[in-house]
Amino acid sequence: MYSIKQVSELLAIPPVTIRAWENRYKIVKPTRTEGGHRLYSKKDLETLKWLKRQMDENNMKISDAVRLYKEPADPPTIPTPKSNSYDDLLNQLYEGLVNLDSQEANRITDLAFSLYDYEEVFHHILVKVLYKIGDDWEKGIISVAQEHFSSEIIINRCTQFFRVLPVNRRLPKVMAFCPEGENHHIGLMIFSLFLRKKGHEVIYLGPNTPFDGLTELIEMKDISVVAISLTHPGPLEELEIWIENNLQTTPSLKFILGGTCIKESNRLDSKSVSYSIGMDWEEWYKSFMLT
Repeated sequence: MYSIKQVSELLAIPPVTIRAWENRYKIVKPTRTEGGHRLYSKKDLETLKWLKRQMDENNMKISDAVRLYKEPADPPTIPTPKSNSYDDLLNQLYEGLVNLDSQEANRITDLAFSLYDYEEVFHHILVKVLYKIGDDWEKGIISVAQEHFSSEIIINRCTQFFRVLPVNRRLPKVMAFCPEGENHHIGLMIFSLFLRKKGHEVIYLGPNTPFDGLTELIEMKDISVVAISLTHPGPLEELEIWIENNLQTTPSLKFILGGTCIKESNRLDSKSVSYSIGMDWEEWYKSFMLT
């Protein structure tokens, strides 16, 4: 279930607009908490997303979109124009980013979220455009300023989902970080959002995190799972020592390691350590997180 604030942030629809559509058109029927606050279901979320898409993509008035929604037994499926394929949205977003046009970049990102599930947007558009930005910076095609601007815009859009996805307090808590010296964390962020969608509380520490104080933080916050990403081997030896020390003091801890350099690393011989390279996240989740 989602609060009206969460729905507003996920769909970029102001709360006052959501309430107006609900009251005037009876298009969604949220339940109420004991305190009278609205709670929206997944179906409500999809309905509002569909309506917003008709307004953004087909220039419909809300009244016409509601009428179209209610005509058949199920909402009609309107073909997505070719200009809004993953690749086209990616290219449009790239142009907005390298032109340092935050308004256009956010408009394209909003459009992508209105057309596709947010996980599709992350994997097929945002992550890929970041890789393209990084490659073009290394080749000297764009400047460091353009690269930094692009990264900040996209990372800020990703982090908003940490605030709005609901948490199931009964599930194990997760801590996620990149060790000191590791600054590439978009993959770790996407994986953390995968766990947040499952309902796990994720304490996201991000890139370049020193080991000092992390063991105490694990104990203080009752962390059960630690997710770590690494793309270069510099911190690997220290990381493995740190993991082994933590498993000696807290054998129930679980660690999930990802990142490109993990492919070539020596695997720790422990059932408490999982390596994500080449694994399906859903299958990994069932076999590692639910056991």
